[in-house]
This record gives sequence, structure tokens and C-alpha cells, in this order.
Amino acid sequence: MDEGAEEGWGEDAALVIDEEGGFGEEGLDGDILGGDEEGGGWDVGDEDLVLPPDLDVGLAAGTGDEGYFVPPVKGTSQSQVWCTNSQLAVDHVLAGSFESAMRLLHDQVGVVVFEPYKPLFMLSFGRGRTALPAMPGGPPLIGHPHRNWREAGAKGGLPAVGMKLNMLVQRLQAAYQLTTGGKFQDAVYKLHAVLLSITLLVVDSKQEISEAQQLLGICREYIVGLQMEVKRKELPKSTLEEQKRLCEMAAYFTHCNLQPVHQILTLRTAVNLFFKLKNFKTAASFARRLLELGPRPDVSTQIRKILQACDKNPTDAHVLQYDEHNPFTICGASYKPLYRGKPQEKCPLCQASYCPEFKGTICNVCKVAEVGKDAIGLRVSPLQFR
Repeated sequence: MDEGAEEGWGEDAALVIDEEGGFGEEGLDGDILGGDEEGGGWDVGDEDLVLPPDLDVGLAAGTGDEGYFVPPVKGTSQSQVWCTNSQLAVDHVLAGSFESAMRLLHDQVGVVVFEPYKPLFMLSFGRGRTALPAMPGGPPLIGHPHRNWREAGAKGGLPAVGMKLNMLVQRLQAAYQLTTGGKFQDAVYKLHAVLLSITLLVVDSKQEISEAQQLLGICREYIVGLQMEVKRKELPKSTLEEQKRLCEMAAYFTHCNLQPVHQILTLRTAVNLFFKLKNFKTAASFARRLLELGPRPDVSTQIRKILQACDKNPTDAHVLQYDEHNPFTICGASYKPLYRGKPQEKCPLCQASYCPEFKGTICNVCKVAEVGKDAIGLRVSPLQFR
């Protein structure tokens, strides 16, 4: 190699080869390999790295990803899916979210007392799961039945509801039988259970929505009338004023929207009481209303005799707080008439009427809602949210 090239490239261009054809000591232990340089090589720094103990997974012997497992991310539970997909209180009850269910009932129908709902909540929640036995000693397999299982998918499910409208109609018939038999307290108990159950219904058509609202109105009319009749029987009747009050309450009872067989019974009671009080004109009016309903022949004969006696002296001996020609509703607490055009308050759940002084109190009919409270209204179908 000439001297010019060595001067230009310097010592790096000179390759030293020993007698045996190797690179010599400089190539092995010299500056290139750092033979005498102090240091620890690669300083990764994982000696003091602390990892959580639950990540301590043992890898099986092998190469690559063999023996390595990554658990899947926890998905959304069906209970949460049900709550997300629905604004109906019963769906939240079935999901086990009682708090949100109570909040919906409060906003929709003004419920503030939830103790009467406890047995209904627990019964409905129990219907929202299925349990299938698995291996001996192992836990059961829990299922979540859907009412829209055909199109539900993974996140569109809604729970199957065990309470149906026709079931409540059958319970209403049982309450009718108790009313006919004069077991008013038992009838009120059944009617109250039906009334509360209506708020936990799910229906699919506008016709069923209307039927549910009609059923609610029937329960209200019967509860108001029967509770008033029970109260009337508890009142004393020794003085004239007390007897007049008994006649007034009997007259109000005839204006409750009841079945004809029960309407006949209320009118018979009113005819007898008003005839005894010598209010013959009003007694004759009750008698005519009764005959229009087609009572049994023996009842019809008796009422016609009373009507003939009243027509001979068509006068009222006493003035009562009752005007049969002026439409009115009955206060659910004081059992006094609320004539059309007069101020009154309503229960947001059962729509029972009250005198203004009862605003803010608990409804005496449904026992759960606050009188006069602003609320959205009864919601028993997804159609009502569209």
C-alpha cells in the first residue's frame, strides 16, 4: 500500500494480520471489542420492576405464544341491557334495579310510598330468571328469558313479563264475587293489589293501553265506593244529623260506576234509608233508577210498592248535601261531593278526586301516590314513549 493512501485513510485503513492468518490481539481485545472497558453491557432495568401478583401467569414450556392466555373483557350484563333498553318500571324490577324502578314510578305516577310494592317487586324479580341444574355440586346455569327473543340480539333484549292483562281481569272477577257476597274488606284488598299490578304491566297495542286504563278506573270506583260504605257502617246513627250523613253517603255510593248487579244493591240501600228519613221525592228517584236496571222479580215488586208510596207524597222532609242532577265526583278522603267546576286535586296514579285541602297527602285509594303531585302519567307500553 502506498504512503499517500495511508495518510488519507489513516490507521483505520490498515488491516493487521498475524502469522497464523488471524486478526491479532488488537482485533480480539483491542478498542473495537472493548476488551478492557468497564461496564455491564445492556442495562434493561427490569430487576426492580414490581408487577401485580394477579398477573403472575406461568408460561408453559414452548416457543412463541404457546401456553399464554388473555382473559376476555367482561361484557355488559343482561340486567344492565334491560335497564338501558326500557323506560318501563317493570323491566327495571325484573333486572333487579329496584332503585331505578322506584324512580320511574315516582316520575310517571307520583308514587312516594313503596312499601306496598315490595311483594310485587320480589315476585316479579323472581320471574325474571331461569335456573338449570348443571354438574353435581356446581352452580346452576342462569338464563334470562326475553319477550323479544326473535330480534333481541346481544344488546337489544327486553325481559319476559309474567304478569298479563287478562290475569288482572280474572282477579277483578274474584273481587266482584267478594263484593256481591258483602265481603267489602276482602274485595278492597284484592282490588288494591290489582291496581298496583297495573303499573307493572307491559302491553303491545293502543287497545291494550286503553283497557289497562279502564281497569284502573274500575278499581278506583270500587275502592272509593266500598271504603265509603265500610265507613258508613261504622258511623253512629243515633241523632238526626248522623242519620242524614248516613243517607248522604248511601246516595253518593249510587253514583260510583259499578256493575249493574252491584248498582242495584246500592240503590236498594239508598231507597230504604231515604224512605225511612221521609225524603220521599229522592227515594222515588232512586227507585226509578233501580227499576231501569231490571232487578229480580221479587225486588222489582217491592220497589214498585215503595215507589207508589213515595208518589203519594213527593216531598223531602230534610235538606241533604246531595244534588242528583249536578254531576260530581266523590272525595276519596272526606267522602263529600265535588261538583263540576269546583276546585279539586287528583291522584296522579288512580285519578281519585280530593278536596284541595288534601293536596300533598297520601292517596286513600291507591295508598302509594301523593295527591296533587305533577307526574307524566301511567306508562305500560313502549308505544307511549314514541
